[in-house]
Amino acid sequence: MDVHYRVDGLTAEGVIDAHRRDLASQDKHGVRWVNYWFEEETGKVFCLAQAPSAQAQEACHREAHGLLADEIHEVKEYGDTPADDSEPLCLDMHFRVDGLTPEQIADAIQFHRDAGTKHGVRWLKAWYDPDDGRLFCLSASPSTAAHSAVHSEAGLMVDEIAQVKQGS
Repeated sequence: MDVHYRVDGLTAEGVIDAHRRDLASQDKHGVRWVNYWFEEETGKVFCLAQAPSAQAQEACHREAHGLLADEIHEVKEYGDTPADDSEPLCLDMHFRVDGLTPEQIADAIQFHRDAGTKHGVRWLKAWYDPDDGRLFCLSASPSTAAHSAVHSEAGLMVDEIAQVKQGS
């Protein structure tokens, strides 16, 4: 998962074009772009890829359009619920959550799914980088406040939340 904290002048059309360029150069670098999410208002972009290394992912971005990520994390995905194109989405980041086991993440996702019903939040997926302790969570949520409320009930504070659109 890579994170671009601010792409100046980001538009939906621009991120779609950048993604098309990534797809055109992915084979050369052994990268397979899986999905992306963006927040037009802030210029924040998240890109999920299967890649042999962070360097390969960066090289693909560099060749395709020159928009390099601020950080790249090797993550494992948890959860398998797809997003519905009509739902508003929130993607959050926890900057440092050390030592989570796959079982703890699975339990936390189940808790979030149960607690989410009270707040109109449908928990979709999470991605975790055990080396850096970075945790990303994606939900179908009416607002960042509702998304955050579910995390608060779990006792896990969020460092950043973005109201994002999913790429296609």
